[in-house]
Amino acid sequence: MSRGVEAQLDGDDDFGAELAASLDPDSWVWLPGVDYAAGWRVARREADELNALLAACGVKRTQLRAVADTHALGGPVVRLEGVAEGWLSLKELLCLAAYVRRELA
Repeated sequence: MSRGVEAQLDGDDDFGAELAASLDPDSWVWLPGVDYAAGWRVARREADELNALLAACGVKRTQLRAVADTHALGGPVVRLEGVAEGWLSLKELLCLAAYVRRELA
């Protein structure tokens, strides 16, 4: 039997405690004077290019996508997020790229 949302969020488990313990304030607190927008714009351009490459290779955005972000000091960060099927597609693409690289060397 599946528990309802209220039962899942009633505090009977340690999810909240685990989440709180895993939060690193240095990774999410915005510092005064840091230009996060500039870093995000750089990351966004790179994420858009990576998403276009993934799409050109047949990887659906719902399976794997690049997401723009910044680190604590405002520098650009691109994260890959996806489901198992997307990661398997990336693995196949990387294996193919490695094979072609070996063949051309």
